[in-house]
Amino acid sequence: MFIDLLYQELGDSKHAANETRFRCPFCGDSKYRFYVHNEKGLWICFRCEAKGNPLTFVMNYYQTTAQEAADILLTYDYDVRLEANRQTAIPDYGADLTEEEKLLMFISREGKPIEQENHVKYKCPKPPTNCKTLMANFNNPEAFPFFAYLHKRGVTLDLIQEHNISYVTHGEVELVDGRKMNLINHLVFWTFDENHNPLYWNTRSIDTNPYIKSFNAPSKDGEYSKNNVIFNLNNAKHADKIVVHEGVFNSFMTPGCGVATFGKMITDDQVDLLLKETYDRQLPIYLFLDTDAWKQMIKSARKIKVKEPNRSVYFVYSGLEQDANDLGIEVCKKLLAKAFPADSEGELRLSMANMI
Repeated sequence: MFIDLLYQELGDSKHAANETRFRCPFCGDSKYRFYVHNEKGLWICFRCEAKGNPLTFVMNYYQTTAQEAADILLTYDYDVRLEANRQTAIPDYGADLTEEEKLLMFISREGKPIEQENHVKYKCPKPPTNCKTLMANFNNPEAFPFFAYLHKRGVTLDLIQEHNISYVTHGEVELVDGRKMNLINHLVFWTFDENHNPLYWNTRSIDTNPYIKSFNAPSKDGEYSKNNVIFNLNNAKHADKIVVHEGVFNSFMTPGCGVATFGKMITDDQVDLLLKETYDRQLPIYLFLDTDAWKQMIKSARKIKVKEPNRSVYFVYSGLEQDANDLGIEVCKKLLAKAFPADSEGELRLSMANMI
């Protein structure tokens, strides 16, 4: 049985109803937060949020292919195909997939029958009213304060043009519940796909004491949200590395390779998107969040490593209170050169730096 493999490999355990708890082998957890369903073999770590089934566990733990993992499980009397067939026969999921890939796709659905995926075609949330592009209004006096604000924050005309940065002097946004909200003197930043079609937008006020400092587009069903897009990934995926920041202005400080995730924690959807878009070239990923987000950097690195254990991931850490935009391009370049691997030693180094 699969649980026997875990007893052998993970050692000490604790029992709780229909589950057995271990120390997580992927994140170094020591408080038995790795839960395994005794019957189904489904598992999840409540520390690093890794989860899966017997096949995915063996693939990640031993670094094997699906077929090799299935063979290993057979030695513990766990027949992956038999377990799947107890639910339903594995359908012909496409001539472009191997039997192992079909099986992996089936079991990754946690024993539920496979159905053809109905890919949702998301659209961009409706932008604010009276939204105008800066470059098209280069000589318009109302746009001058927006250009001045961007210049002060190190954003060049090339970046303004590349990202089609826009602005709203007086606009209105429709919220998810139908209510309207006013936006006054806000810059609008767009997230594009590889064909430069807009997927999402967020804003930043240029006023000194704004009522709303920044605003993420409200997303309705069928629309992209801040959780499933990454700013500038359409450009950065062609660079030699990806540098992940929290916000748009920070991403401008690592030109060409900087992206923004609109928050301190990379979501599961963003991890999937990041790895998918950079898989062919196996680009190294540098996590360059604000200093106070060091715990989120560790968690994000673990999320990436669980999905792609061989991907190179690094921590970029300044130890200063300023974010990347405050530090500037030259300082950020030096910090990138001093980045260190996001392994157990790197986690310890990051943790110790914040305990002083």
